[in-house]
Amino acid sequence: MTDISTIVAAERTVEIKHPGTSEPIGLKITVLPDSDQKVKAMRRKWLNERLQRGMKITAEKLEVQQLQIIESAVSGWEWGGDLNFHGEKPAFTEGNLRKVLKELPWIKTQLDEELGDEAAFFQN
Repeated sequence: MTDISTIVAAERTVEIKHPGTSEPIGLKITVLPDSDQKVKAMRRKWLNERLQRGMKITAEKLEVQQLQIIESAVSGWEWGGDLNFHGEKPAFTEGNLRKVLKELPWIKTQLDEELGDEAAFFQN
């Protein structure tokens, strides 16, 4: 007998790939599922702002929202081999994550795609 209460989404590791070759570059990023409280809180924050203030939706605001939701879903990273960013292996901090995602939008795109793959969070 299968107890469906044991079927839960779990964090997972995403291998970032070179945008031109699709080869892994040595950067692994750990991401949280939509059901994680941190991710839910960020989604609620944006929804509440829209509902309470009648916020006008602009492309810029949607970009900020997308970036903040992705940031809330990232829980860590691992820089392998000789891979670096501006000559160093940055520690995982909110500021460093934001800098990498803003400067390298192709990483943000890959994370956004991976976060949308709900089934992958159930591959225990």
